[in-house]
This record gives sequence, structure tokens and C-alpha cells, in this order.
Amino acid sequence: MNYFSDQGYLAVIPEGTPGTAVIPTNFVPLISESIKTIQNLSTDKRMKGRTWGANDLLKGARTQEGEIAVEADPDNLGHFLNMLIKLGSTTGDATDGYTHPFLQGDPDSYTVEFNRGAYAIRVVGVQASELRLEFQDNRMVVKSQIQGLGQFSVATLGVALTGAGMTSIVLDDKYDREPTKGLAVGDKLVIGTDEATITAITDDVTVAITSASLTYSTGEEIHLKAQTPSYTGLRKAFNLGNMLIGLGADEASATSNAGAIATATPVHDFAIVLNRNILTIPRSGRLDPVAIKRQMLEGQIEMKQLLENADQRQKFLDIGKQALTLIVKGEHINPDFSTFEQMTFKFHNVKLMENSNNLEIGQYIVDDQKLEVLYDETDGLAIAISLVNKTAGGDY
Repeated sequence: MNYFSDQGYLAVIPEGTPGTAVIPTNFVPLISESIKTIQNLSTDKRMKGRTWGANDLLKGARTQEGEIAVEADPDNLGHFLNMLIKLGSTTGDATDGYTHPFLQGDPDSYTVEFNRGAYAIRVVGVQASELRLEFQDNRMVVKSQIQGLGQFSVATLGVALTGAGMTSIVLDDKYDREPTKGLAVGDKLVIGTDEATITAITDDVTVAITSASLTYSTGEEIHLKAQTPSYTGLRKAFNLGNMLIGLGADEASATSNAGAIATATPVHDFAIVLNRNILTIPRSGRLDPVAIKRQMLEGQIEMKQLLENADQRQKFLDIGKQALTLIVKGEHINPDFSTFEQMTFKFHNVKLMENSNNLEIGQYIVDDQKLEVLYDETDGLAIAISLVNKTAGGDY
């Protein structure tokens, strides 16, 4: 049997304890993913009196990493921000919308799960190392580079199952000394043509299951059964046509300029990159990282606007400070159209790293810009992010 990528899914959920799996119940329509287990295997080339170079593979320190790409709708975008940067205190209500501020602090860790057709893969302790917001076909897309503390997808039966009344499954530890890591109560394991529902994680190698008749030999393949996704209440992605960019000498003037089309700066392409420079920490007793630590935050902006005057050239040559505010609105929340879904990014101090004005036949001249997001000594911060949507704060 073959499997088609379009039948896959992504599901996410915050964890109470980093690395302890929770069955993810927030299903996010997926554009692509490239999450992989890097085992850092090497060939065993020790001298053994043979004329062939190697006869086995040796394990190294493992990582779980890759990229997730999804459309940035107002509700699901909050999960990807929450993997990167600290969620502050949510205010508001279901009638007028919830406002979620994101601050410069440690984020939550997540359990994420994908359907790979023949099996589901679940990665635990997930945090984002980099977040890129860009526009494709007018719609905002989030590309998140993630790192995780472990995974569960496929395992091997360690002790034979011998018939009726089986109440536990023992997993082989060839892959990991804790092969049950990544599983949670309520998960379904597929063994051959049978399913078993987990009722408890007994220890590092054993799960308790609902009593079932199972007959399988040691070495049988076991995998995590995929869930049936649900997309109730799915919102539309933010789009370029509903975004306003304000530039100014400081945050107040930039935010004021972003408040109306007449004072906003029209842009034709725009992207934000936020990098957490995370550190994965190995430790004795684990092949996977024991922790993922946040280091210094960094940010860049990529932007194209039609050249209208020499102002941006001056800012580039003088390494002059600007502030930039992005406001993008979604659909209305309140029935009387008084409140809307909205994402706001306030950059208190940005300076041009690159500003080119290339000449091409038949083309308008543009400011093709790359800006570095810097800490502002006057305001005491670099960025302020808020997200207004229909999702209660407790869901993040």
C-alpha cells in the first residue's frame, strides 16, 4: 500500500512538563514538514582482522529537528509564537476576542504529531529555534524551525504476546533505553492487524493496555496509530492586503503611521525572521538532548517598497534608527464588526543592513531592504507582539 502526503496532518498542544507527551488535539492544516530523527550514526571501523572497512554502525548523540510550514491564521499562529517566545497574560473574552501579548522570555514546550501514512510520528519537548513569517500568494505563511527532546513513531516488541488477556506491552530498547517516551495514556498502538489502547505508562519500557487477545512474537513491529483530524472553527490566514506598515522616528510615530492607509508605507513584499539561538544540551544517560535552552533573541526584516525619495538611502548610509510597526487584520470577531482578529508587531529600533536600488529594463526602482531588529535603549525593549483572536489563553 502507498500513501499520499495530502492525507497527512499536523496536531500540536502545549506540554505541562517539557518532554512529557500530551495527546495533541489542535489540528493545523499543513503545507509541508521535514521533521527527522538525526541519529548521528557512524561506521564501526575498529580493527578486527578483516579486509572490509566496517561491519556495523555506532550510535551518536541524537536530535529531532526540521521545518514546519503552515498558513498563519489568527488562532493557530499563536501556537507557533508560543513555541518561540513567552506568552504573557491574556485579556479579553469570547465576545470581543482575546488579546495575547508575547514577551521576550522562555516559551512553552509542545508535543507535535504528524501522520506519515504508514504510522504517526510524535515529537515531544518541541521549541522553535527560528520563526519566519512571509507572504505566499498574498497569504501569510509561518515557517518554523523546531527542535525536540525525543520522539515516538515505530517500536519493536520486546516480549512475546501469547494470546487472551494481555494487559501490558514491553518494548525493545534497541533504539532507546526509554522507548515509551513520547507515549501518553489514551494512545493506540498498532501491532500487526490489531490495536491496543494504552491505559498507563508503567515504566521506561512497559505500557499497560486494555485487556486484549494478542499473539505476536518478539521483534514484531509496533507503531503509533494516527488520529482522525478535526478542523472545526478554522480561521482564514492573514493576508498582505489587510496589512499596514508604519515607519517612524520612534515606536509611537511608527504605530500612528500604521493606523491608516494614508500614513502607512506601502510594501510589495515583507518577511520577519526571529531567531532564538537555542542550545540543545546533551547529558549522560540520554541519547536525545536533556533540555533546550534559549539564548539571545535576534530578528531581521526583509521588505520591498517602491523608491519614492532618498530617505531610505540616507538611513542606510548614516546607519540611522527607525521604528517599524506592522498591523494586519483578519475577520471580525464581534457580530457588530467592532473588533477584529489582529496581529501587531512593534519593532522599536531597526536599522538597515542592506538597501539596494537596482536598475532593470522595464522595471520600477525599488528599495530592496534587509533590516536588523535591535534593542532600543530608550524604550527598554526590542519588540512587542500581540495577537487578537477567538482562542482563550488557556489553550496556548
